[in-house]
Amino acid sequence: MAHLPAATVTPTVLLGAAGTVRDLVGAVLSLQGVAVLVTSGDAAFVAAADPEAVLVLVSPGEEEWDVARRAGRPVVLVSEIPLGEEARLAAILRGADAVVQTDASPVELADAVAAVRRGETLLDPRAARRLAEVARTGQVTAAAEMYLTPREDDILASVERGESVKQTARSLGIATKTVENLQGRMFRKLGAHNRAHAVTIAHRLGLLTTVDLDVDLDLTVDLEPAGALADAGQGNLR
Repeated sequence: MAHLPAATVTPTVLLGAAGTVRDLVGAVLSLQGVAVLVTSGDAAFVAAADPEAVLVLVSPGEEEWDVARRAGRPVVLVSEIPLGEEARLAAILRGADAVVQTDASPVELADAVAAVRRGETLLDPRAARRLAEVARTGQVTAAAEMYLTPREDDILASVERGESVKQTARSLGIATKTVENLQGRMFRKLGAHNRAHAVTIAHRLGLLTTVDLDVDLDLTVDLEPAGALADAGQGNLR
């Protein structure tokens, strides 16, 4: 008797911290006939990168967002807390194609997964208007909190000032390797190729304040005696 090939099941990959909420979302989707794969660690990216996969992020952390970004697949964000207009916009800009609450009905949740699988993005009218404003102006307001951590903001500000990695480490009181790791993570979040590109993108997103070049700057240089300058130079090297 010939064996028929198993039916291909389009995967829905569930990502998020292990616990009751993630398990409940998985159970609800399963009851709605959605084939759910729960995974983590190295296996998460392999599953998420499936060209037919839809990703469901349940109150995700940085690791889950990073997997979603690298996989480049449609994303449904399931949030345990109510998200305001700006937070929803930030989530969409970060890669979510639909945003639902954990208290949504089973049908709503399954419909969101089905919609993004079809290539749709679910936006309420206010979020659509805000997204249009962002597209026109190139500015994001409260989305900064969703993009960068406070320490990453410090690194970004240092990069804008033109400081080297060593200078940044010294001013923040952290190790050079830590600065390099934070800077690399910041680049990935912004989609930047280098330091200059990161600053350009950050200004476009409203994460940095544009410097007003029309202000009057005092460019007078007070000349110090040669000895004083030498002493100052030695002090910087200590």
